Amino acid sequence: MPTSDSVPVTANQQTEKTTPVIRTAAEIRKDFPILARQVHGKPLVYLDSTSSSQKPYAVIEAMSTYYEMYHANVHRGVYEISEEATARMEKARVKVARFINARRSKQVIFTRNTTESINLVAYSWGNTNITAGDLIVLTEMEHHSNLVPWQLLAQRTGARLEFVPVTGEGLLNLDVYEQLLQQQPKLVAFTHMSNVLGTINPARCSTKRSPSACRCAGP
Repeated sequence: MPTSDSVPVTANQQTEKTTPVIRTAAEIRKDFPILARQVHGKPLVYLDSTSSSQKPYAVIEAMSTYYEMYHANVHRGVYEISEEATARMEKARVKVARFINARRSKQVIFTRNTTESINLVAYSWGNTNITAGDLIVLTEMEHHSNLVPWQLLAQRTGARLEFVPVTGEGLLNLDVYEQLLQQQPKLVAFTHMSNVLGTINPARCSTKRSPSACRCAGP
């Protein structure tokens, strides 16, 4: 039975590049059956994806196939459909590893949602590594799923929370962010894109020591 431990992601898989296909918003909307609905006489515009994301046809069809053809426990059964379910799940894990440039597929852990994922980190890594007086840096544009777990961790450990402010233009104040980085925080957590403002933060640049030269994409 295949396991995630046995599936390294090769260098070729990590660096494999594909030419992006430019699609219009109207074309993308057609992938999501729910967006064909009208609400109050207008096409549905859904802005609550952080809470519950809508599913495209490809996901709905894959889920239907699973329930119709090989729904079974993974990594536990020795019968055919259980082994098939395990193989399919591990194949998905490898795909995700390639997408996020992980070195091995076992580094990919599936959870139910962002809240569960961040709480898992906060209670496992956080409880072990964060101590009294340590600095945790967040931003003022965080969703609750990336705020409350760190607030609770700070309460449990005596760590200090500091926040990168948001400017009047809806962007992060990167000068303040750089000043906070100079204080050697133990943990920095920030959203890549604000679900409220639509601001796209420069994630790659913001992980460097001098992020003041970064630029956010405004709402």
